[in-house]
This record gives sequence, C-alpha cells and structure tokens, in this order.
Amino acid sequence: MNAVLDAYHGLAYALTTDPLLLLASAVATFDPFWSAFDDDCDGEEPPLDIALRVTRSAFPDIYAEAVEHLRAGAVYADMDKLLCKAISTKGIPLDDLDMIGWGVPMTAYGLDLEDPEFYAVHEDLLPVLAPFGLHLSETDGYRIDIPEAMYAAGRAIANRLHEQTDPVLRQVGWLYGWLFSCTGNSLVDYTDETLSEIPPLSWSKDDIAFAIEVIEEAEGIMSDVQAGLVALQTRPELLMVLERNIDKLNQYDKQGKRHGQPLVLEWTSAISGAD
Repeated sequence: MNAVLDAYHGLAYALTTDPLLLLASAVATFDPFWSAFDDDCDGEEPPLDIALRVTRSAFPDIYAEAVEHLRAGAVYADMDKLLCKAISTKGIPLDDLDMIGWGVPMTAYGLDLEDPEFYAVHEDLLPVLAPFGLHLSETDGYRIDIPEAMYAAGRAIANRLHEQTDPVLRQVGWLYGWLFSCTGNSLVDYTDETLSEIPPLSWSKDDIAFAIEVIEEAEGIMSDVQAGLVALQTRPELLMVLERNIDKLNQYDKQGKRHGQPLVLEWTSAISGAD
C-alpha cells in the first residue's frame, strides 16, 4: 500500500514540476472536449454536444461555465436552462436546446394582410389600414382580396414618412413598413412560413455576428412600430393628415402621375398638431 501511495505522490509532484504535464492538466480541466470536436458536426450529435461545440467556438465564456456545471454534476435539464439563457443573453433567442442543431434560431415578425385570422388577433390595426381602402368583406372565407395598388400606396407612404425628420413620423413610417413588408429587414418583412423556406444560418462566427445584427435591428424596428401605432391611436390629427396624403396619392395615380408633375405630400400639420 505504501508503494502505491508513494507512486501517487510521485506522480502528483511530477505534475506540478513538469511544464508539459501542467499544460495537459490545465487543458483537461478547462477544456475537456479539446479533442472531441476536431471533426465537423455530422448532424446526429445530441443537442448538449452541439451546444458545447457551438459555445466552445463562439462563446468561450459560456463554454467554460458549462464545463464547470458539468463537473459539478449538472443534469441535462440544468444544462438546457443554463445554455439557453446564456446564449439568449448574447442576442440569439434560444428557448429549447433541442433547436440548436437546426442552426441559429430567428424570430419572424412579418404578417400576411390577406389572412383573415390576422385581423382577429390584430383588430387594433384596422383603423390605420382603413385609409388605404381595406375591406374585410372582400373575402372568400380563406383569403382577403387586397389589390396590388394598396400595397404600392402603403409602401409609398412608408418611404415618404422615412424621409421626414420628425421622429414620430418616422415611427409611423416603420409601422407601415411592417404592415406592407418593406422595412428592408428580413425578420420584420418575412412571415414564419417564408423564413422557413430560407436555409438557416450556421453557428459559424460570421453567421452568428450577422444574426445578432439582424435581430437587434428587427427588435428596434418593432419597437418603433409599436410607438407609431400608439401615435396614430392617440393623435387623431396625425391620422387625418395621413388620410389626406393617401387620398392625394391615390388621385395622383388615377390622373396618370399628373402629367409628369412630382407628387408633394404635406406632413407639417401632423407635426404641429394643426387640423
């Protein structure tokens, strides 16, 4: 027994004096999966293994925390909660570790104006769409008939509002940009169905950085969308000016672009609050 203890103490001493053994010990302690992820993922790895691979490459701080919890005996449920929360904090919304193998998760905010069920959930949007001539009665029970001219008018109004310097008008512009799918941000303009047809971003560093940028921009736009809706709901004079400009836009189109004359929309009264 003494020989075994002596051998143990001898190895322990060697470990503290040999630089190579010290490095190996540090690697085994802080990066136990250093050799496990040499090959590319084959798509059949367990979610936890994929999460460790992703965080080791893209989020080393999360990886170190995960390794620490694994050494402490954390079970899968604990790791699921820990990793989802940590990755979400980085700007990537992850609710379930089982989804990590599908690529970077993205949330679509887009809508379908021709879907009757949309208005059952968003009845508050009917007053801000009414000036464009929306008629819910024009439906076969499955789809609402919305002419292309209405989309064109909505996008034209959104673009003109974005040109304004008043922040409230620009927020209203983001509202109509969302409603008519013309913000330029794919997450805001695409529905879940449309987004699902696009190959997901990988967990490479470049794709993660791009995803975070797009997600942050989308969240900022949706914040402005909500502010623009509140502005129209609480400032009737703003909605009146909007209606007049939509009428002017429609008349302009009906009269053949007014013989080549530029279209001028007036927003001053909306800013000042005048009738």
